[in-house]
Amino acid sequence: MNQGMFQPITYLDIITKNGHDQAYALGKSIQSYLKAFGIAVEVYRNSEYKPWKDEGPGRSEMILVLGGDGTMLSVLRKRGERQIPVLGMNFGQVGFLTELTPDGWEQSLGTIVKGRYHLSSRIMLHYDLHREGRLVESGRVVNDLLVGRGETARLIKLHLWTEGGDMGTVRADGLIVSTPIGSTAYAVAAGGALINHELEVMEICAVCPFMSGFKPLIFPSRSKVWIQVEPSSSDVYLTLDGQSGTRLMAGDRIAIRESAVRLQFVQNNKESYINKLRSKGYL
Repeated sequence: MNQGMFQPITYLDIITKNGHDQAYALGKSIQSYLKAFGIAVEVYRNSEYKPWKDEGPGRSEMILVLGGDGTMLSVLRKRGERQIPVLGMNFGQVGFLTELTPDGWEQSLGTIVKGRYHLSSRIMLHYDLHREGRLVESGRVVNDLLVGRGETARLIKLHLWTEGGDMGTVRADGLIVSTPIGSTAYAVAAGGALINHELEVMEICAVCPFMSGFKPLIFPSRSKVWIQVEPSSSDVYLTLDGQSGTRLMAGDRIAIRESAVRLQFVQNNKESYINKLRSKGYL
């Protein structure tokens, strides 16, 4: 974690949760408040925000997201190559990725825009989907990738291996490959470990494995992981951060590795990871 003084913010984008009038109204209020600091501010609903809007010289130096973890995930995934610092204000339920609350934000935000904050760097994962030897899709995830079954109750067969060796075939409802950030999401519900968000690792968890001793595994994030859909598996999907998905076919192969693009989270205090887990109900 980088700590200390940064350059004061001169241009900030505010992105608010879709369909949430209270979040948008507060965004406009924050815009007016920050004018007193000489800061240029634009306010967008998430559906209106496009990455190119803050490209180029003199554009946004920080993004403030008003929403829950779902809105944060959406914004972070479409940020593209630009590793701009992101600050969250919780308008959701858990808000593990957010730092501020709608109550009493003025003092904290006023300190942050003056350049007094902590910057936490965290990994994302990159995936490539290959079909019949061709690359058909690629992208990045913040939380996790799930290769899982669709609406049918039938188990699927997935072949899993890494650079270190073949781990064989797993019959299950699915496999989750998670970042440390995602360890507090679907992975923990599947029996995975809670992982400090600043560690550079990935976690693999099976969802309801059948007649298997498969246990959650943690690898260095520099590792490469492959998952292949085996024949006799039907209705299989690749789901990204729980928000979007692609239907898979037998023989499809997903290669997963650490993304070259990292996330930069703005934090206004030194709250410990254990205290945050406790405050969010994980302990």
